[in-house]
Amino acid sequence: MTSRLIVFLYLLTHGAVLAFVTSPSVAFQNKVQLKSTLLNNDASSSLMDFSSSAIDINHMDLDGSSMLLATEAWVQPLQLVLDPSLNLLSFMMLCRVVISWYPETNVNELPYNLVVWPTEPLLKITRGVVPPAFGVDISPIVWLGLFTFLHEIFLGQQGLLTLKIKYGI
Repeated sequence: MTSRLIVFLYLLTHGAVLAFVTSPSVAFQNKVQLKSTLLNNDASSSLMDFSSSAIDINHMDLDGSSMLLATEAWVQPLQLVLDPSLNLLSFMMLCRVVISWYPETNVNELPYNLVVWPTEPLLKITRGVVPPAFGVDISPIVWLGLFTFLHEIFLGQQGLLTLKIKYGI
């Protein structure tokens, strides 16, 4: 009984349980191999056999053949560009929110114009669509929410690019 528990905990912690969902034929082979592993009294040697034959789900095709995913080449560079870009744009919009609290600020001076000039074209588009609420310009808040949302969808913990890098899906 303890050898079965050790095998199950090993498989659970090393992600081999996820390997069963890749394709029906591979799943059947792995189930048969796992069953023989669990029934074997010598858990350590059969566990090594099973772990050495575990499949890599990042390089698995539906028919069980090993194949490198073609989309992996563009995912990492896209993430490296999008992450700082969206963070910078979010920070700049947050600065625009703070600047809007002080209407007497001269936005043509040096520290402020670094934030105002790149964001003004985006805010001009939004001001035509979203009217001020109670006399307050909320267009930087709209863009801040949009950039934060896009960052979470693409690069968050369960973002599309993050899952593509981790699991190859």
